[in-house]
Amino acid sequence: MLRAISTTLLTLSLVGAAHAQMPVPLLDNEPAAPNAAPLWAVAGPMLQAALECREDLPDHPATRALLPRKPVGEEQHYRLTPPSGFRVFGLPVAEIEVWVDDGSGELGHGYTSHIRGRTLAEVAKAAKLNKGKSFPNRKTPMGGLMADQPFGPESVQLTCTIDGSYATHENEYREP
Repeated sequence: MLRAISTTLLTLSLVGAAHAQMPVPLLDNEPAAPNAAPLWAVAGPMLQAALECREDLPDHPATRALLPRKPVGEEQHYRLTPPSGFRVFGLPVAEIEVWVDDGSGELGHGYTSHIRGRTLAEVAKAAKLNKGKSFPNRKTPMGGLMADQPFGPESVQLTCTIDGSYATHENEYREP
């Protein structure tokens, strides 16, 4: 009898501990503040690969915790402040913006690093961008990577854009 009670209590405490570690969505679809360091340790390299236009951001528990899905039809736009050591192409990132397709595949994705304290030329060199007609850019196997300064010289935006099916079909359109 004592053994059965001990086993039951142990099981209940383990189940309670497991549930206590899981982020709980709130009514506004934002997650409860998870422990950031372990989350960034897992999601950081995946975000870095997406920001560097090497790989699309996978659907993974760590990325879902950072970027919780919003209801269908709502814009899937997120702003993140990475940990102080987070870098893209060796450059420190002050802020990250992520635009995710709503699931239809038509809109594509966009991943933007906001880099402060560096010039456009420094960012373009680190990301190995071509001069381009209007801004430094290059094509990657995954999409297009470009740098610009839409808010002035104090910040450079480095953006990876992955075309959705709409853009692909639009590029194939020919006037009759």
